[in-house]
Amino acid sequence: MRFNKKHIASLLMMTLLTTSCNDFLTTESQSSYSDNVVFANTTLAEDAVINIYSFFAQTNSHRARYMPYYGMNTDVEYYDDLTNPNSDDKTSLCTYSAYVSNSWMGSGSSYNAYTCFFNGIEAANLCIRGIRTYGSPSATNDMGYLLGEALTLRAQYYYDLLRAWGDVPARFEPVEESTVYMAKSDRDVIYKQIIADLKEAADYLPWPGASTRTQTTERVNKAYALGLRARLILMASGYSQRPTSLDAKTSEIRKSNDSELTGKALLQEAYDDLKLIIEKSGCSLNGTYESVWNELAADVVTSNRESIFEIPFAAGRGRFFYHFGVYHKTVSPHLSKTGYGGQNCPSPLLYYAYDKEDTRRDVNCVPYKWNNDGYTMDNLGSGAASPSFNFGKYDYERMNRVVTSNDDGVNLPVLRYADVLLMAAEIANELDELDYAKKYLEEVRERAFAQADWATKVTAYLHAITSKDAMLAAIQKERMLEFPGEMLRKQDLIRWNLLGKNVEETVVNLKALHDRTGNYSDVPRDVYTRKVDGKLEIYGLNKGENAIPSGEGWTKLGYDFITTVVTDEMLGNYYINDPDSRQYWPLFQTDLDSSNGYLINNYGY
Repeated sequence: MRFNKKHIASLLMMTLLTTSCNDFLTTESQSSYSDNVVFANTTLAEDAVINIYSFFAQTNSHRARYMPYYGMNTDVEYYDDLTNPNSDDKTSLCTYSAYVSNSWMGSGSSYNAYTCFFNGIEAANLCIRGIRTYGSPSATNDMGYLLGEALTLRAQYYYDLLRAWGDVPARFEPVEESTVYMAKSDRDVIYKQIIADLKEAADYLPWPGASTRTQTTERVNKAYALGLRARLILMASGYSQRPTSLDAKTSEIRKSNDSELTGKALLQEAYDDLKLIIEKSGCSLNGTYESVWNELAADVVTSNRESIFEIPFAAGRGRFFYHFGVYHKTVSPHLSKTGYGGQNCPSPLLYYAYDKEDTRRDVNCVPYKWNNDGYTMDNLGSGAASPSFNFGKYDYERMNRVVTSNDDGVNLPVLRYADVLLMAAEIANELDELDYAKKYLEEVRERAFAQADWATKVTAYLHAITSKDAMLAAIQKERMLEFPGEMLRKQDLIRWNLLGKNVEETVVNLKALHDRTGNYSDVPRDVYTRKVDGKLEIYGLNKGENAIPSGEGWTKLGYDFITTVVTDEMLGNYYINDPDSRQYWPLFQTDLDSSNGYLINNYGY
């Protein structure tokens, strides 16, 4: 398969991949080459840098521990099994009720995503030091590219750590005997370092498609480095739960006290970076929203499309569709297994947040499952088979190959051009450039609607926005409609100081949907389906569709779809603690035990 996937599959067997953080930090490399040999040779240095990617694909990293559980139970997406939110290891990670002794996230001699990410950081630190010392990197040579790649990947690992755990140790040099154990650092120290690193990295990296290495979305490029930098600047300048001190259990929701992170100067830098991507990268929106996900499922990784960077998984790694995909009760032309998909779902409210003419709705939020020879809305049983909305963007039937295990090999999308446009709109608005903010938002909305609808859904919609607050609200909603199931919403809500408010309102609105009151009083009770030329047609989900549909072949569902989807468990267990008091997971027992007492938990854990 593709370059990175081949290397990652084989590098998983290398001795650098260890079974505990402590082992990794105290065991010397088994390589017969010294740093001055490895990092003075482009081929050997590139092998070392490619190894940094391998930690994304470990079982307890993005593949099966971080990706399926981080970011769930927002106002957009939720984890389908809410039966035991206080005692089930997986459910507790999503319902703001995580606990330190969680065995799914590491216990005894096993390890978790936290450790994998720091192993990736250590691999990057070794490469960064080695290339700086022996590689003579510059913006015009291969060693410069490899240095930029290592700096960017290190920033990505820290981005994921900061999202899930908040304050963590700041490790920017390879581990020495004196630094095996480290306490947490204030997250602002990390923000400032990786924001600076990404600025340096961008100077070394070519644009997508401008070099052999950046012909693929599976290798780091300038647009990704600059886009990630803008994302981190928005995080650093926004709100988050912070401990009152690094040794305290108490916490508060606030912005940083560091004026360098919260001032307009850094936002202007992010805006300039995003405009550079827009003007120079060669990337653009795909012609249709659906084509983005057809390409993802078909393993299209060429650059200069909407997708800017994806975490690469080999065919035998990665469980993206297994967790997030349309549930398949039976085998299909693209799946030889049964009972896969449907574990992570869009909120039922999301379907009704869309304008019914928005082409994204029926890609992101589908009410059907797969059974026997096609899609159906029949009640297929319990668990993931029970009626719910699924992420139609992640569907085995979009593939051009057959998946034979729970590892589907689908890449994890990290940065799309649509995100560049919406970040640019948000920052332009904050910098009082409302007209430019509208211009960037306009591109995203035009793609979402048929051209015949632009006059009302785009032009008139944008004309009605006349203030900074109204524009921010429009951008916040647009990000909800554009990125469901892409693990961006939770951090967006945190930095806007909306997490607790929106999650609590979600449960109130779910109850209203269940009871068909308030804004949901006109949601129909009877849903009809039929198949025309093999395609499932649905009537009775849109508000106001209360008549009996015309035409032949319609069958009414034998149950109330909405009240079956919005369960008592969803209403009672969507969140257990105030989400603002549990914006982050605790450090789990494995990591506490291996820290020699240097690490503690904050946030009341």
